[in-house]
Amino acid sequence: MHHRFLFLSFAISAACFLVFSASAETRIETVAGTGARGYSGDSAPAVAAELNNPFGVIVAPDGDIIFCDTGNHAIRRISRKSGVIETLAGTGKAGLSGDGGDPLKAELNEPYEIRFHPDGDLYWVEMLNHVVRRLNARTNQVERVAGTGEKGFSGDGGPAVDAMMHRPHSIQFDASGETLLICDIGNHRIRAVDLKTGIIRTWCGNGKPDATPDGAPVGPDTPLKGPRALDLAPDGDLWLALREGNQVFRIDSKTMTLNLVAGTGKKGFNADPAPALEAELSGPKGVAISPDGKLIYLADTESHTVRAIDFSGENPVVRLIAGTGARGDGPDAPDPFQCAMNRLHGVGADPVTGDLYIGDSETNKIRKVSGLPGDLPLARFSLDEYETDEFEIDGRACRVTKPKVVAEGAPWIWRARFYGAFPAVDEALLAEGWHVAWIDVGHLFGGPEAMKAFDQFYVSAVDRYRLNKTPILEGFSRGGLGAMNWAIRNPAKVAGLYLDAPVLDINSWPRQASEELWVKALDAYGLDEATRDEWKGPLKRIDVLISEKVPLFLVAGGNDEVVPYAENGGRLERYYREGGGDITTVIKAGAGHHPHSLHDPTRIVAWAKSLVD
Repeated sequence: MHHRFLFLSFAISAACFLVFSASAETRIETVAGTGARGYSGDSAPAVAAELNNPFGVIVAPDGDIIFCDTGNHAIRRISRKSGVIETLAGTGKAGLSGDGGDPLKAELNEPYEIRFHPDGDLYWVEMLNHVVRRLNARTNQVERVAGTGEKGFSGDGGPAVDAMMHRPHSIQFDASGETLLICDIGNHRIRAVDLKTGIIRTWCGNGKPDATPDGAPVGPDTPLKGPRALDLAPDGDLWLALREGNQVFRIDSKTMTLNLVAGTGKKGFNADPAPALEAELSGPKGVAISPDGKLIYLADTESHTVRAIDFSGENPVVRLIAGTGARGDGPDAPDPFQCAMNRLHGVGADPVTGDLYIGDSETNKIRKVSGLPGDLPLARFSLDEYETDEFEIDGRACRVTKPKVVAEGAPWIWRARFYGAFPAVDEALLAEGWHVAWIDVGHLFGGPEAMKAFDQFYVSAVDRYRLNKTPILEGFSRGGLGAMNWAIRNPAKVAGLYLDAPVLDINSWPRQASEELWVKALDAYGLDEATRDEWKGPLKRIDVLISEKVPLFLVAGGNDEVVPYAENGGRLERYYREGGGDITTVIKAGAGHHPHSLHDPTRIVAWAKSLVD
């Protein structure tokens, strides 16, 4: 079975792009909400839950679906694996409280849109509180980012938390991830917060609801007529929808100008395709971009439809994606053109599959349109579709999975444990010509016997397959102990370490989780209860990796209760940064121990390739 996957850095031929057309493969379905307005269903299937005016919806780094349950003053999550819904932030009661505390005890007031920072923190905007807040992934606490809670306009040039905004609606980061942009719609401005300094300024907009001239520069002198929704394209450009202006502009990241792409400025709707500049829009309030950047999706709220600016042809065309143009509710499946919706506000594109999620607000449902042509049709085979050699070394099972075409230099990634589990990175690298290798060191917890087995396997794998002498070591969960210990013993033989929710202290896990495994962990190091304090783990020898300039990529769930981040990956990150080490992190806000890896592992793959190219 072929898997389609997104890699922005890869060259794509023009033949890969598909022109949108209705087909039997394009279908709509409801993934959350019964249609009844209410607040219920946590810890049960999302399709049986009650919602209240869902707005913004996105795909999280771990692949789960996150949305603003706006009328319930909460942010909720749908598990991609199980379909179960739960509340991530909010009590269900409107208010402004909880800064510095538990997200489930914080009171929100109409969260409208959500975004994950590239490093994993979750940001959201609360329209009726006139603030932007975030869930700090490392502390699992709510923090104020911008706004005092009072409506107004003030604060430019000073701390964002002391500034006043007026009904902020949409947020997005620039391509660098260093600046947060806020659609401050009541002030007809886009405000910018420098995330390093916390200082806010007006990025664009003069406060007057006048028409925006085509080609106008981004700046405080350019008028914006209802800047309602903003999103970032794969090429670094930003796309801005003006609700009152009924237009869509592309903000060129190189020239920093606003370029009119769609909308005459007149409110209207026509289901037939039309040249983008001749199309009438009807109060667009949400923007999302397909993985290939060729479809700019719009929540065209007043026409109760999803429309798209389609760049797959010679000239951009506005097309209907879902909805009938009239208020209604369904039918829920399968034809998106027959599914009526009701004042939808949110759209979010899956960065891997290209599926489109819709916050269909007044039907109290989250819908999904699949089969759209906006993903990148790049083949990624599953592990079992590659040839895998299986053999033994001193009675230990070994596997080496071979790429179809070996990349120059024969790079490889070495799994310290759990071959085949959450294999997104492995499969992606196999497609790039890498080998994937593994030796079974179960229940050895990275101890001396595991190190001996690793030494033997390294020599055998490099010699037998003529592999690069510096692999990437991959340590998931308890595999983190083995990966770190071997790298510390052999820093010159390691190109980098990719660690995912790693166990780095046996006193954190398994001591707190399993008496049986705790005894085995002690035994692996030749210890017992009387000598357990003699254990010296990898966190006490970080200086070796730092001094040898071994780069790390760390992924973890900020709310991991199995292998707590603060006791494991968090200590590693702190030590590495304090020592001047090279570490990249994605700490997933609100996420637990599973799923491992990233739904879209493009950053990890690019990082790994950069170390061997």
